[in-house]
Amino acid sequence: MCAQTSAGATPPRMFPIMLDLSAATIFVVGAGFALPGRLTSLNAHAAARVHIFVADPSDEARTLAGDRLIPRWPEEADFAEHRPTLVFIADVEDTDAKRWGDLARVHGALVHVHDRIPLCDFHLPAILRQGHLQVTVSTDGTAAGLSRLLRDYLAAKVFGPEWAERVEEIATARLAWKKEGLGMAKLFEAIADMVKSRGWLK
Repeated sequence: MCAQTSAGATPPRMFPIMLDLSAATIFVVGAGFALPGRLTSLNAHAAARVHIFVADPSDEARTLAGDRLIPRWPEEADFAEHRPTLVFIADVEDTDAKRWGDLARVHGALVHVHDRIPLCDFHLPAILRQGHLQVTVSTDGTAAGLSRLLRDYLAAKVFGPEWAERVEEIATARLAWKKEGLGMAKLFEAIADMVKSRGWLK
């Protein structure tokens, strides 16, 4: 029997984490409409070891992928050799997506298949970034369009570009407070007081 929340509903299955991609190996399989956005996001998050598998790639795919392109579909040997951390699959038949996803999992990868929730190990939230501030919005994969609308609202009404500088200011102050010996509880109080005194959250 599944654990339940106090309201009697089944709790969400998706656990939010922040993953460092700078040392991770990532496979991207497929090169349709999803490829530009996927590569832009990976590049923006310092993903350095990205292998892009596309059979018969278009000129656009070749340009986007550059020397990361492998002009064929992945094979079991690729998963065994590189042991990717994440595998992104898009714009392929479900049977192929499932086969490659199963191979990826055998070698320890987590799999995301674009717009195929039953084939996914993880979902991608809508992301709002202002400098080091990163705010994500998720509907557990059930209403992706709503996630983007909420993200855009937060960007326009709550967390504008000024928050990049504010986070830097807080980070500098926090480092100084730590050097003074403040513990975690006092650090939180100091940050809360600073935010309140600046009127940043109203």
